[in-house]
Amino acid sequence: MLGASYGAGTVGVLPILSDGLLGEVTHVVQHTGEPGPHPNQAQPRAHQVIFDPSGRWAVVTDLGLDRIYVYAVNTVTGALMANDPPHVQLDRGRGPRHAAFHFNGRWMYVINELDSTISAFTWDGARGLLREFQNLSTLREGWTGRRWPAQVVVHPSGQWVYGSNRGSGLDSDDIVVYRIDQATRAMTPVGHQYSGGLVPRNFNIDPSGTFLLCAHQDSDTIIPFRINRATGMISPTGQTVQVTNPTCIQFAPRVAGWPSDRSAGQRRPARQVARQAGAGRRSGGAKGPPGRR
Repeated sequence: MLGASYGAGTVGVLPILSDGLLGEVTHVVQHTGEPGPHPNQAQPRAHQVIFDPSGRWAVVTDLGLDRIYVYAVNTVTGALMANDPPHVQLDRGRGPRHAAFHFNGRWMYVINELDSTISAFTWDGARGLLREFQNLSTLREGWTGRRWPAQVVVHPSGQWVYGSNRGSGLDSDDIVVYRIDQATRAMTPVGHQYSGGLVPRNFNIDPSGTFLLCAHQDSDTIIPFRINRATGMISPTGQTVQVTNPTCIQFAPRVAGWPSDRSAGQRRPARQVARQAGAGRRSGGAKGPPGRR
């Protein structure tokens, strides 16, 4: 298992033992370099680490250094080996936050927290190389308010990519939708949809591609949306789920042999939401309002 430390600017590796418990840390990589110009870039800020579709490479967004690092993963020794080159340097002040791979394994998308943009890259999975080819705003035209996007997700069909903007309330908290041209790979803005709450820190799309569920950290709600298969736009289903301080949404995989009868006292794992409520207010990393990252 890999983890990114925002406060320390590090990436760590932990083994998963045969009983499912985590072992001692086997490797820690410390990011170094010149921080960006934004006040929230005072030091390296490793924000997220994800595997590429092959599982051979780990990709880390560092908000503080405006870099995207690529590491080869040694699953035998539990070590990370810097690729050559070790990172992609983005324009200063972007603040790369989260990344998501396209399901064709050839493209990757990054949402940039500090300048409210989304960047598209080609991905060479054989050599672990990223090359940027497009960068677009996540904001409504003419928007002059808060700039603080959070999450990026690619639709399971690969036809659309979605991003969230954490605004100042009302319709400034929204989900932005882009169409992905499968031939040219270019993104085209489709539209914005009010997210239905305050600070849409995280969202995810169910494996069937039918629903988008949005977690609002400050209004303590999860709002489900139905996805239009023709346009990619979303519309609220009318349901509101109360969850204290939700910060992440993941869908549990279908497990063979899992009881399907609710009377068995267990939930169906397929398409169920694993809702992670933040344990109180976070500290450290003065990004946005106090205690928020």
